[in-house]
Formats: sequence, C-alpha cells, structure tokens
Amino acid sequence: MDMGSRTVIAMVGWLVAAAAATVVGLGAVRVIGEGITGTAATTLTQEEVAEALASPIPSPSAAATASLRPSPAPTTSGPPPTPLRPAGSTITAHCEGGQVELDGVTAPLGYQIVEYDRGLTDEAEVRFERGGKGHGNGRLEVHVTCVDGRPRATVDD
Repeated sequence: MDMGSRTVIAMVGWLVAAAAATVVGLGAVRVIGEGITGTAATTLTQEEVAEALASPIPSPSAAATASLRPSPAPTTSGPPPTPLRPAGSTITAHCEGGQVELDGVTAPLGYQIVEYDRGLTDEAEVRFERGGKGHGNGRLEVHVTCVDGRPRATVDD
C-alpha cells in the first residue's frame, strides 16, 4: 500500500469512529432525557401552560416545607387554611377572631426560612434569607394579616 491509500483508509476509519461516537452520544442523551420512568419530556403549548397555571398547586414535599404544627383532623368548625404565594414562597394561614395563624411555610427557590411567628397574632412575620457564592446576600420578609376575615400577605425586600 502506498502513502495515499493509507491516508484514505485512516480518514475513512476516523469518519466511521466519529459517526459511531455521535450515534452512541445521541442515544445516551435520549435515554437521559426519558428519565427513569421511560417517559420523554414534551413541550407544552400555550394553552396547556395556561391550564396548568390555572389549576391548584399540589402540596409541596415534606422536605421543602416547614410544618408549623401537626395537621389537625378535618373539622367543619375551624376556618380553612388559605394558601398565599408571595414572592415565590407558599404560606398557608387562617384567620380567627381578627387574628392570623400560620399553618405552613415553604421558602422560595434559593431561600431558607430564618424565622416565623407561631400562634394567633395580629401580624405574622416570616423571614427568608439566601446567600452563598454567586447568589449574593438577600433577605425577604413577608407579613401576613387578616383583612375582612381572610389572610393577606405583603412583602418587604
């Protein structure tokens, strides 16, 4: 074999190896994209997004929620908790006799719960902080009061 045919064989071999690596890589990306359950990710239409946003938010996982008290047995006499979603957090609260009580708090993404008021009070306060490299330092305060017998949240940055 002369030098020219060796070069052609080497180029063809390289192209075959590159094509095989591409096929293996694309197959791996597909498997990773399908996840453990085997369902592939799909793109939602604007109508599907609007419908999903309009539907009630499911309860957050126990790891992401700070439970302020054990869940009481369902009763018909107590006021139902109201979910509030200020600044990306989820706070459930209820009003009794013009005072507010927090039932549960979930921090916004990137934040941690620092402090919150427990029990019935005129104004419940929840403090969130974020920090660490690349996030900057940030504080977020949410004040929950009762207005016309319903919990209402306001945010202080």
